[in-house]
Amino acid sequence: MKNLIIQIYIPKKGWLEEDRLDFQNDEVLKLSTKMTEHYAKKYNCEYELITNPHINYRHPTWERFLIFNDEYVNNFENILYLDTDIFPWPSSPNIFDLIDNKKFNVAHHCKKKIYKGLKAFNAGVFCINKYCQLKMKNFISKDIWDLHYSQDALWEDSKELNELAFITNVDINWLDEKWNFKNQINGYFTHLWGEQKKLNPNLPAIMKAREVISNL
Repeated sequence: MKNLIIQIYIPKKGWLEEDRLDFQNDEVLKLSTKMTEHYAKKYNCEYELITNPHINYRHPTWERFLIFNDEYVNNFENILYLDTDIFPWPSSPNIFDLIDNKKFNVAHHCKKKIYKGLKAFNAGVFCINKYCQLKMKNFISKDIWDLHYSQDALWEDSKELNELAFITNVDINWLDEKWNFKNQINGYFTHLWGEQKKLNPNLPAIMKAREVISNL
């Protein structure tokens, strides 16, 4: 079976927590999706950009849990999720050479964050498979998410994914932090976290991405 790289972009307007997405950036979106599609083609992967909601929970980034559905895990060996503010550079190696298809694949957090005493990861880059679905699927539900929100008003989907890994004790394959590197152009995948991608349109990573796209 082939591998799949999937991204999700749904405008923030009209969602319960649309303010969580105040720094969506149309140019970054276009750069990211074009570079990701090129990267997928280079390494003989399928690529999909989801633009319509299916889960419909609070704000669009919760849609990333869609990849645990049977239609994905039963038809692809691995499903790599990437946020739409991530630049997979064309010169980067094939991430699937490092993916373990019997583990939950995440990158070391570049800020060395901790969750409940364990290493944390940012949910902008993660890769699952059938093993992950079988371990995690019974703990993926809106009722559980509602419970977590009732305990923490600032709960969000990245925390949920770390919690999911914690409570299921899923086997984890830790990738180098360069696969989810904050704003730095020397990462394999550069992740433009936070407000800077909107407030600073000439970040070095954005300028580099423009040049890359112009040469593809």
